[in-house]
Amino acid sequence: MGKKFLAILFSLICSFTTPGVSADAQDLKKLPRVVISSGGPYTANGGASIQSFDDAIELPREYSNKPLALVLTNGSVNSSGFSWVRMFLQNGGSDTNLQAGAQELGRMLCDENSFLNNAQMYVDMTSQLAPGRNRIHIEGVGRQGAQFYWELRSIGAPQLSKLNPRVTMAGAQLVLAGMGFSVRPSENIVMLGPAQLQVIESNGHMLQVYVPPNMPEGQFPLYVGIQSMRSNVLQMEVLPSPKVSSVNPIRLLPGQTISIRGSGFSTTPQENRVYIGRYPAPVVSSNSQLINAIVPNMPAGNAKITVVAGGATAQGNPEISISYLNR
Repeated sequence: MGKKFLAILFSLICSFTTPGVSADAQDLKKLPRVVISSGGPYTANGGASIQSFDDAIELPREYSNKPLALVLTNGSVNSSGFSWVRMFLQNGGSDTNLQAGAQELGRMLCDENSFLNNAQMYVDMTSQLAPGRNRIHIEGVGRQGAQFYWELRSIGAPQLSKLNPRVTMAGAQLVLAGMGFSVRPSENIVMLGPAQLQVIESNGHMLQVYVPPNMPEGQFPLYVGIQSMRSNVLQMEVLPSPKVSSVNPIRLLPGQTISIRGSGFSTTPQENRVYIGRYPAPVVSSNSQLINAIVPNMPAGNAKITVVAGGATAQGNPEISISYLNR
């Protein structure tokens, strides 16, 4: 009975003295999957010696006062985990002499026993990280191909900066600036009016998105959502995607000028791109309904015209014939 009481007392003491544990620690697993920094995979080479990895946790300043959870994962669906792994949050200073001993490596975040019963653990990092780079040291032993990962999660609504420009086109790519975006593109839900935009890239402060080609013309509200959290709403104007209606002439020699008629072209020649097949044709002049371009040196035969205006691919791909003079 005495041993059982001592074991219970010891566990209670540990639960109240673990450094960095906040009142929200029991809710770590419920934090929305807003990944603001991640690392790995760190891969074992299969040797018997201890492998070391040095890296850093990047903390955006806007998250410094928000709840933070570090999710450590040993192994995955496609790979085994390390036999054991230790991870340290370092105390700053030089990057040299990192292996002089555990007491010099900083705060231990996981140790040899952390993954005996499961492949994932959560560490409360609220108020434990400084804005910017926080150095970490990882060491472990594992069979060849074993992998270890980490990701830093938080909560907080994203924020959109002012749009520049505030006009886009159906079928165009668009770059949105702001803060608090997830570094995992799929976790950012970008809505433009009735349409959800495809997120191509994200670095936490910039989102590259694609406006669908069937997006209707008009003014629409734009916001970014991460699970139940939404950013501020901005208004964006969507113009119809450019269209190619005809080309003249349809039989050309390299070096000749081709005239492309349609709508939605840029009045700045450099903002229009013309391709004949896969070959770029230099644009020499343009207005909103006409582009003049030079046929490049390219193989003879039939080829389709593709126009990209203002970042949007134009509808319509008329075909022309390229030939050479017989000598």
